[in-house]
Amino acid sequence: MTTAAQRKVFRSALRQARQDCGLSQRGLARAVGRTPSAVWQWEEGRGAPDPPTVAKLEQLLGLERDSLARPLGYALPDDGSSLTDTVADAVSADPRLDESGRKLLMDVYRWLVRDRAGRR
Repeated sequence: MTTAAQRKVFRSALRQARQDCGLSQRGLARAVGRTPSAVWQWEEGRGAPDPPTVAKLEQLLGLERDSLARPLGYALPDDGSSLTDTVADAVSADPRLDESGRKLLMDVYRWLVRDRAGRR
């Protein structure tokens, strides 16, 4: 389930990328096998596509891998090098957290990563 804050970042990036490519919502929908209504909902922040559809969108629009997935919390890094960014993005986008909650979660995450590295 995506949050309103995550969908807001996603919808803006999707709309800009679609317009930059000169595609209509209908054209984009047809290219990824969805309805124009679905694309409209994504761009209005009323919903979000599933991860495989996001990957299709990134490829079709010529975007970097995970550039649309990351704001939705879908990004899974291949080598772990960008995991901190992914966690930080998710923590930052969660409207249920205040600043102290965000700091606490990031501190715990960093501690877990260091602890696990120390066990090897």
